[in-house]
Amino acid sequence: MNRTAVLVVLVAAIGAGTGWLIGNQLMRPARPAGPAVAVETMVPDLTLPQAGGGERNLAAFRGRPVLINWWATWCPPCLKEMPLLDAFARRQGERGIALVGIALDDPQKVAEYLQRVPVAYPNLIEVPGPGDSSVRLGNTRAVLPYSILADADGRVVATHMGAFDEQSLQRWVDGALGP
Repeated sequence: MNRTAVLVVLVAAIGAGTGWLIGNQLMRPARPAGPAVAVETMVPDLTLPQAGGGERNLAAFRGRPVLINWWATWCPPCLKEMPLLDAFARRQGERGIALVGIALDDPQKVAEYLQRVPVAYPNLIEVPGPGDSSVRLGNTRAVLPYSILADADGRVVATHMGAFDEQSLQRWVDGALGP
């Protein structure tokens, strides 16, 4: 084999290995992350605009556990996860775990998306940035979707970076709150 052929095979092998590593990381199922914020951290009394009008304060959800999910219209894993979260919210009803979405996105894009794909849980809107509520509650890597679970008193009991599938969502909730 001449030097050119060896070089071509070497470059191809490096490219294939790099592609495999990147693909393996992107296609890996989401795993629950350990708490990125200290357990017992309180969800702030944050008031945000609600998609569709008005405002909502996160403290309004105290008295029952709440799953807060940060998402964006430009985030394919977020959009893929929303039907799962919608079904989860519908199963919870008025007495189970409350679910709140917080879109880190343009309000008009959020409103347009939710008109096409409505969900049964409230969605708030926040300007994304280094001080947004997802970062303050542990999303130090700016990953979307990002979720936290707070107990009925508003204390963070679990965090999760990345999208859920049905089994990982239920395991995460059960692990944090018990079955």
